[in-house]
Amino acid sequence: MGLHEYGERDRLIETFSLNLVILVVLLILVLTGDFTVQSQDRIGGSRFIPDVMLAVFRTLAAGLSLFTVVSICLDPEGGPSIPLFYESRECAEAVLFGIHRLAAFTVWSFIAFGFYFSLAALASWAQVFGWTVPSWLIAVIPPLFSIACGTALLVSVIVTYYLIPNNLEKGFDVAKYFLWYEIVMHNLNVILLGADLVLGGVDITLGMIAFPVLFGIAYVFFAYIYAVYGGGIYLYDFLDPRVSRAPYIHIGLFVMIAFFYSIALVLDALVDLNIIVGGIGVALCIYSIVRFREPVRTGFLDS
Repeated sequence: MGLHEYGERDRLIETFSLNLVILVVLLILVLTGDFTVQSQDRIGGSRFIPDVMLAVFRTLAAGLSLFTVVSICLDPEGGPSIPLFYESRECAEAVLFGIHRLAAFTVWSFIAFGFYFSLAALASWAQVFGWTVPSWLIAVIPPLFSIACGTALLVSVIVTYYLIPNNLEKGFDVAKYFLWYEIVMHNLNVILLGADLVLGGVDITLGMIAFPVLFGIAYVFFAYIYAVYGGGIYLYDFLDPRVSRAPYIHIGLFVMIAFFYSIALVLDALVDLNIIVGGIGVALCIYSIVRFREPVRTGFLDS
């Protein structure tokens, strides 16, 4: 049985009941948790490069996010996709235009990436010029970093190891995954976050694991609303809560987000222990999940 095969009855109620329970539990953990606010020096500065270089790097990353998101929305040619149509329950090729391009989890993750780098850049420039930034801004930057890291790793792995080979197997053209903006959102994203993890000073903790998972739950609810009342499609066929294995798939996705965040957590600990060891670990992790060329040219399916 495939990931999006349907049974005798839909599993919508069971799937969303489970999601709601997880949502409530995580919200309680966040609201009752003790998240120590890090110092402005730690958030905005770097132990390894001049603060102004970190500020410029973060500003460019934030600008890249804004430019990419605006570009895909204004692209007159639209974006090719292979969604699952809600009514027919079949996958087919389609072209998305305008704000419909924002419905993808890849874009959501990249927007979180942009928010993180925007606020982190502000903190870095404040560090450079001796300004004081509001405490709430310092408080939200680490959770945003946790969301950006956990979801970026998930996006890159799913695109590389599921979406590309799965759509190739179905006979669809996967060239869309190698357009410039796709390369930016599922390859360059982890590269830039990895660089910030090594060079920046933002600390992430085990308790922050709730934030990327909550982000994933929010997207699952959005995907259902969009499929039923908006675009009429699921951009990811395995997210349909009606399929037979939907409760298990959704749990699996949340566990995967938590797992990938945990990888970022381990890499962050390695960097704190030794920047050379941590840097090598980050580089190897990123190298293993990025793909810049189409599989038909690299023999990816045979590897």
